[in-house]
Amino acid sequence: MLHRAVVFTTLATLMLAVSSGAQQSSPSPAPKKAAPAAPKQTPSNVSGIAPATEPSTFADRKLEIPTTAALLKKTPKDAVDTVAEINGLVRGGQRTTSSYNVLEFTATGTMAEPGADGKWQEYKISKLVAGMDFVLPALRFDVAFAGPDGHAKHQIRVASGKQAWDEEKPGINGTAMPDTTVEDRLRLVWLTPPAALWGALRAEDAGDKVVVADEGGKATISYSMKNGEPVKIVLDAGMKPERIEIQAHSHAFGNTLMEADCSAYKDFEGYAAPFPTRMTYKAGARTILDLNISNHVVNPYVVFLVPTNMSK
Repeated sequence: MLHRAVVFTTLATLMLAVSSGAQQSSPSPAPKKAAPAAPKQTPSNVSGIAPATEPSTFADRKLEIPTTAALLKKTPKDAVDTVAEINGLVRGGQRTTSSYNVLEFTATGTMAEPGADGKWQEYKISKLVAGMDFVLPALRFDVAFAGPDGHAKHQIRVASGKQAWDEEKPGINGTAMPDTTVEDRLRLVWLTPPAALWGALRAEDAGDKVVVADEGGKATISYSMKNGEPVKIVLDAGMKPERIEIQAHSHAFGNTLMEADCSAYKDFEGYAAPFPTRMTYKAGARTILDLNISNHVVNPYVVFLVPTNMSK
């Protein structure tokens, strides 16, 4: 055993010596030089393109806002198109004027309306989600509110085409409403800025009379709806609707001037489609809706199908 251990020790010593000698005889590799950094591929040295800017959005577009005098020098069609583009209704390189045709907004505020006994009641709105389609036309008014007694209520009021109904949930369990309700509900659509301008575009396309005028230094656009009721849009200095008027023949409010005052516009989605954050609707001298808008969506998925229980 001792002899075997001596042999193993001797072999190990020889191997260590050989390894050490090899390391000493081999020259150390020269340190590698760092490769030169590749030129930064900025747009200024790629195909001669100018330096890049931040990604653009629709809201980055700079539209020229004409004065009232400059707007009045245009033809009615060009004037309406100009105002429509400023308000986001002219879209894309092909300048489409019909692609923005549905909206939804969310709001809080107050509302007032006559009861069955004819007496006016005032309510506080804790949440309103209003969907509108300009083509059908259609409205869904999903509102949570409370009266002076504080009792919470929830109603979903709908009108589409020539029908009106209330819903238990959106699209579910409809209760038919009188035909006289249809126009009163749909009038809220045409008192909303994008829909009012959309109506002006359609009237111009149809060859109906559209008048652009100056009233006290403010530009106005006037036309008539299909039911014959006249509409007037009063524009602010930024060519956004600050007031919309409809001379209405209302079942609920009588023959009266319906009006919407709109202010504090905001482009909620960066889609170059400004929408007011404040809207006040009136029937004559009485305020029927006073809203603070917290959100606005262009072309959401909103449908207005007659609930199954009604179609049966």
